[in-house]
Amino acid sequence: MAKKRKKGKEKEEEYEFRPPDFSEKEFLKKELKDTKGALYTIMYALLFGAIAGLITIASSGLEIVSFLVVFVGMVSLRYFYDIVKVDTSEYTKKNWAGNIGTFFFTFLAIWVLMMNPPFADHSNPTIEKVRVYVTDGATVEYIEYRYVKDTDGVYKWLWLNATGKQINSANTPVHSSADCLINATAKISDNTGVASAEISIGQSPGRYDPMTDEGAHIYGWNFTGDTLSTSELRFFFRATDHHDHIAQLSTSAVPVIP
Repeated sequence: MAKKRKKGKEKEEEYEFRPPDFSEKEFLKKELKDTKGALYTIMYALLFGAIAGLITIASSGLEIVSFLVVFVGMVSLRYFYDIVKVDTSEYTKKNWAGNIGTFFFTFLAIWVLMMNPPFADHSNPTIEKVRVYVTDGATVEYIEYRYVKDTDGVYKWLWLNATGKQINSANTPVHSSADCLINATAKISDNTGVASAEISIGQSPGRYDPMTDEGAHIYGWNFTGDTLSTSELRFFFRATDHHDHIAQLSTSAVPVIP
């Protein structure tokens, strides 16, 4: 005699999720241990960054020596942990890589910071955008000493009108006449400030005269054409910053006509 089928399906076995054992105390203990290691790593990196910065400040030729300091710090980091009682027994390769990375970038930030103002200054002033404005009381023209890439790739004088449009003129606007008013300007800047800006004119540098600050890092000097006794004129600029770094720029000659 056939067995009767059971009415309804057998109840499936239920799955019960059991979270892994979690110890809040052990978790906090590990987090505090990692935080302690990170803080001591940053402190150690600050020390080595400051040492590298002081070496660089002492002499601008020791940058390579300063950079080698970082490797000494990374190698000695393990021994520093022993001194300050940082437990590294459970450190993995990931922990070591993270701490070494933290050390390197903290060191780099401090070192770069100390190589720049206000801690140090290793840069000379910059002299650029040399312009010579000429007027006879009515017409204003100027010539600009500009790098011309699309011709012969050199710096040369370009003749321009008052609006900055290039003039195709073979004649110089510089005349050896008292009616020719000349204003020689240059953009001179420095990361710590310009202490002095000077100019000398002629065929070779002679006496340097102080230039006037006209604002927006533009320095100028005025003279008249009757002071010119030569058939050509060159401009010699000299700038000094507050740390006695000097920059110089000389131009090619500008013809002077009666």
